[in-house]
Amino acid sequence: MKRMRRFSDVLPLLLLWLMLSVFLWGFVFDRLTDAPPAEKLVLFADAVLTDETALALQLEEQMEAPVRMVQVRAFSYAMMGSEDIENADLYIVGATEAESYREWFAPLPAALADKGEILTMNGAPCGVKIWDAASGTGAAAAFVNYLSPGRAPQDYYLFVGRNSLHVQDHDNAVDHQAVSCALHLLSIQ
Repeated sequence: MKRMRRFSDVLPLLLLWLMLSVFLWGFVFDRLTDAPPAEKLVLFADAVLTDETALALQLEEQMEAPVRMVQVRAFSYAMMGSEDIENADLYIVGATEAESYREWFAPLPAALADKGEILTMNGAPCGVKIWDAASGTGAAAAFVNYLSPGRAPQDYYLFVGRNSLHVQDHDNAVDHQAVSCALHLLSIQ
């Protein structure tokens, strides 16, 4: 009985120590495995990703310095806040949701303007079709499930982020690799 009382007295401290340890090691792991925005390219998809790691690795093969990492994430990754999504370099978004995220998209760079059907918003070209719902074909279909459960089939478009550091015409741009990444993504069968 005395041992149980001692243990119950120490249990809250042990739990606090365990929680602090998890947070500390999570912070350390995040710092060791992440890269600053100028050295990584981020793609967010408003679709179910079937193999984001393999897609990121395939896109990384085409990257040059200073980009050393590509992250591919579903929109659900940033459920608690939209800051990560707002600062992404590329987006894959369905036609019906595109208007909701319009303020995150930059005008379509000229290098992407002839790569497929273009979606215009407010009279400006913004996205290039990456998935055609009518034919059931598109780019990166092995990595992205465009036929998301609970949603009607729709066309998906590839957009460039307004806050991207990897588009030549943007403020504080360090390179133009978001466009080359988008071109590579559109070529993946």
